[in-house]
Amino acid sequence: MKKTLYTIILLSIGFSSYSQQTNGFGPAEGQTIALGSEVTVDIFKSIDKAWAERDYETLKSYIAEDAYMRFDDGTQVKGPKGFIKKIKKQYKEIEKTYGWGWETISAFSVKAVGAKDSSVRNQLGEWINAQFRGKDGSITMEWYQIHEGKIIYWYQANGKPVPK
Repeated sequence: MKKTLYTIILLSIGFSSYSQQTNGFGPAEGQTIALGSEVTVDIFKSIDKAWAERDYETLKSYIAEDAYMRFDDGTQVKGPKGFIKKIKKQYKEIEKTYGWGWETISAFSVKAVGAKDSSVRNQLGEWINAQFRGKDGSITMEWYQIHEGKIIYWYQANGKPVPK
């Protein structure tokens, strides 16, 4: 009997130590936010590197065919071909004025968990929040929803530089 009791206690401690801590809330009923994985951060780093190097083929390999993307100017595209077409156009505009490049300031991974409706789309995969500083001093924030190693949803917001 003592062995059984000890086994139950040890299993309870083990399961509780593996329970995922959450903080905050999501848009779906019962949903909370938890930290994501370093694996997803590494995928983001590969995406960021390919984008900076204008390695379109590698970049396309990280984008799902049915991925939706929203740029800070309101443009919406679908899939890797639409995304690459839009960023090529942006390169030309940005290079004329500021030169090419950015500084990646931060990136972290989170995931939405626990919604009463388990089919809520934002619970697929994990989300990367990344912040960048442009050559003009502007700050860009992007959210990447990554599922099975590919972006399935992405959006971008841009803040103008603060005057000194």
